Amino acid sequence: MPADPVNGYDILDKVAGLPISTWRYEWEPGHVRHLGPMAQDWSATFGLGDTDTLIYGVDASGVALVSIQALHRRIADLERRLDALTGTPPAGSPSSV
Repeated sequence: MPADPVNGYDILDKVAGLPISTWRYEWEPGHVRHLGPMAQDWSATFGLGDTDTLIYGVDASGVALVSIQALHRRIADLERRLDALTGTPPAGSPSSV
């Protein structure tokens, strides 16, 4: 099973541009709402899975996890830059305790 690396920052940018809305399935009562992207938008944005009518949980988890990793790296980089500018370690970092 081949695995290809992904650029978390590219995925994060795609997530930021993905339309998110509330919706319900046609068969559900009118008061029921779900929150998330439309499967067609998901498919067009990421090209994952084999259909544009549903979002596989494994793909949603993967996109979420790589986005969290990219955010973590971005925050860590910003904290290092702030530390270099101010000489003060970020709150909660091991060197500030």
